[in-house]
Amino acid sequence: MKIIALVVTYNRLDFLKKNLEALSRQSRKPDEIIVIDNASTDGTYEFLKDQKVKFVRLSENTGGAGGFSYGLNYAIENGADWVWMMDDDAIPYDDALKSLEDAINKRPDAGVFLSKLVSDPDSKPQEKIKAARTGTFVGFAVKKEVVKRVGLPDSDFFIYADDYDYSIRIRKAGFKILRVHSSLIEHKDWVKQKRVFRFPFSKPRVPAWKTYYLFRNPILATKNVKIINLAVIFYLSIDRYVWSYVDPSAKPYIFKGFKDGQKGLKGKQVDPRNPLLS
Repeated sequence: MKIIALVVTYNRLDFLKKNLEALSRQSRKPDEIIVIDNASTDGTYEFLKDQKVKFVRLSENTGGAGGFSYGLNYAIENGADWVWMMDDDAIPYDDALKSLEDAINKRPDAGVFLSKLVSDPDSKPQEKIKAARTGTFVGFAVKKEVVKRVGLPDSDFFIYADDYDYSIRIRKAGFKILRVHSSLIEHKDWVKQKRVFRFPFSKPRVPAWKTYYLFRNPILATKNVKIINLAVIFYLSIDRYVWSYVDPSAKPYIFKGFKDGQKGLKGKQVDPRNPLLS
């Protein structure tokens, strides 16, 4: 069984170094590590040239969605039976991959195995495997046969919700998704920022331009399930005002993202290098 670890990175060299160090400590080593560099400008390319990993430097930033789509195809072409996907800020516990492989051997009927994400580095593993509806692309181990039948993640999401969309497509194709609670990955929760006006508001502290995709992509990802899509639109129609209050600089991105989601507009509409709205 050939298991390839796939890491997507963009301008977070400090995180990437910690991630690769954690992968090198795995009790069950990945058969190969592939890093997809989304055209980083922070020295990532120079660092990767001296590492014992395969890497591809893309000509432009295609976002997490584009990086995982390209990388998953690349890993399968390089002979992977399973691809263990993660962001550059993921820190797998030393036995994370071994626990996944044990689960794969116990449950060959499943198409995806998910590591459990924790924010506390001292979290304790649990010996249980549970069904999951969706997973994030942090500790997302997918079987070659799934990719061949379902295809690749949709790169047009750029960032956010591409993993939700891919999970739904995988389940619709009849594959099971299982979460392995003994396979732990440290992945810090987003830092919350709060403003108080009679009651607290709290939202992730992210760059304003990212909120465009946070509002657009959930609408796009649920468009084929009418009831859920209506619920998402209703929730976001309220939340856009809440979030705009918490972070006024994000307001134009939030409202445009909400509008473009309803219009079905996909692709990289806001570039982090020049996050101006037309």
